[in-house]
Amino acid sequence: MLPEDICSQFDLPCSKVTLYPLGKGLINDTYLIDPVDKDCENRFVLQRINKNVFREPGKLMQNLIRINRHLKSKNAGYQKLIKSVQGQLFYIDDMDDYWRITHYLENTVTLYEVSNPEIAYEASRSYGHFLHDLHDLEVSEIRETIPGFHNYKNRIVQLQESIKFNNRNRITKCQKEIESIHERLHYINTFYDLKLPLRVIHSDTKIDNILFDAETMKSRLVIDLDISMPGSILYDYGDMVRSFTNTLKEDDPNLKAIDVKMDIFEYISRGFLESTRSFILEKERNNLILGAKVIILIQAIRNLADYLNGDIYYKINYEDHNLHRAQNQLTFVAAIERHEKQLQHLIGKYI
Repeated sequence: MLPEDICSQFDLPCSKVTLYPLGKGLINDTYLIDPVDKDCENRFVLQRINKNVFREPGKLMQNLIRINRHLKSKNAGYQKLIKSVQGQLFYIDDMDDYWRITHYLENTVTLYEVSNPEIAYEASRSYGHFLHDLHDLEVSEIRETIPGFHNYKNRIVQLQESIKFNNRNRITKCQKEIESIHERLHYINTFYDLKLPLRVIHSDTKIDNILFDAETMKSRLVIDLDISMPGSILYDYGDMVRSFTNTLKEDDPNLKAIDVKMDIFEYISRGFLESTRSFILEKERNNLILGAKVIILIQAIRNLADYLNGDIYYKINYEDHNLHRAQNQLTFVAAIERHEKQLQHLIGKYI
């Protein structure tokens, strides 16, 4: 079915609509629903869930409904789902594709880079509030939407298998990167030795998963909860450090120019600790930098494994794109190590 036909399967307040592609997401198909009827003022967002990535989209929707219900009970912001004509909060078409419609939040903008410390603070504070609102949601109620996503030891196994099979005969081009990863595997072992609590986390704390007010640039809503699932709070903090504080984009091969944006790092830590202070444990708070190192390392492992496997997961623009991504992340984690004392001092200002 065409996206336009799918709209008729939902209880929308308008009969005629126009659809436009929305956003830069790489997984789900997303459209802005613009009503043609003049008496319908609201716009909506239509999404088709990518079943190649989310093999059990029914579990994903169950998670989203439970999380939304919990956020609503806390008077927190959430994306309101529109019911289908059958009364469900999603629609399954003849191809077994899952579709959903949410309200479009007007007068908001999506950012794709962290341009200043104030934006970093606003984003980290918002993600921290999201974690705060969900910290008492029973973890057993939320399922894994991508099995093994937070199993970091399994990522190592996947890399080892990629090295063993060497399907594209690329291993000679990345010996240095393999050694660099092996030298840092103790970070992952230390992470597991801490026995940190499982919490319902966002799992994708990039800047473009927050909607900002178009005028004030204050955060209005955390979005894209498809991989919200049980994990460590260190992941959400570490992924902000990974995606906010690198001086270059994560696939830039100019390795000599890679460093840590100290001012952005400080404001991430400030916003995150201010909004999680009431529930975060001491061993979580004291290991935030470890979380950053682990998450950056895991990204390097994923990029390198995909490179060795022939680029079957991440989209590439040229042959060594995934190799450059891995090199970038390994250089970045080395920068975190180089500045660790200073970074710990910045965190300490807000503990």
